[in-house]
Amino acid sequence: MTIRAVLFTAALAATLAACGGAAKPTVGNSASADAAYPVAVLEPLERTVPATEDEPDGTVRLPRVTVPGNPTASAAITAALGTPATADQLDAHGEVGIDYVVGHNADGLLDVRIVHETLGAYADTYEEHFLFDTTTGARLTAAQLFRADALPTLAARVDAQLQAELTAARADRPDCVDGDDDPFHGEFTVAHLDSVGVSDGRVGFTYDYDFPHVIAACEPSGGFWFKPAELDEYLAPDSALRRLAR
Repeated sequence: MTIRAVLFTAALAATLAACGGAAKPTVGNSASADAAYPVAVLEPLERTVPATEDEPDGTVRLPRVTVPGNPTASAAITAALGTPATADQLDAHGEVGIDYVVGHNADGLLDVRIVHETLGAYADTYEEHFLFDTTTGARLTAAQLFRADALPTLAARVDAQLQAELTAARADRPDCVDGDDDPFHGEFTVAHLDSVGVSDGRVGFTYDYDFPHVIAACEPSGGFWFKPAELDEYLAPDSALRRLAR
């Protein structure tokens, strides 16, 4: 394994920890509790893109998704994830690593995170998060899952957890505070509710504190998780998340 691969593996592990410990990226399929919602099949496509004069080599792994009996949903999900028809068409886009992590694949819901590792002045990682309704192929947002009138109250509830996390981090890491320069601040708003995801049977929201690289080790996890029943009062009548409460 190259040093770059080791760094990417470590970065991916750190990302998983921040996301509440999602499922292993090499599996990606779990048994559905209800035959009405077929489990999506994820076929990993992988390619090492050779280095060029301007860009380093990069390892890319993305899934092609098939929802059995539903080619329309399959095509929509695969297109949203940006997965081409063959591995030969995968492109690193100047990145040194792209991989995926499946948080949930049951109940007609597919949670996928695409993790990117980049090289610039500093090595860094970022991720794209997708939550799909596998019955339609639609990418789900907060507006589709929660009552419109409940969004501000739900955001405030998550923000209360965020503020508690910041307070704890500030107390645990006083070395990260330099005089009046206190990085431990942030606010979870309605716009951040679109980070909604599912992992290990829980519904979660993520917040990127975006700490500078020099103090990245001080950054809190930014993951806030709830049992499905705890969110029942906020759910829209036809919310796909209601399938988790069966």
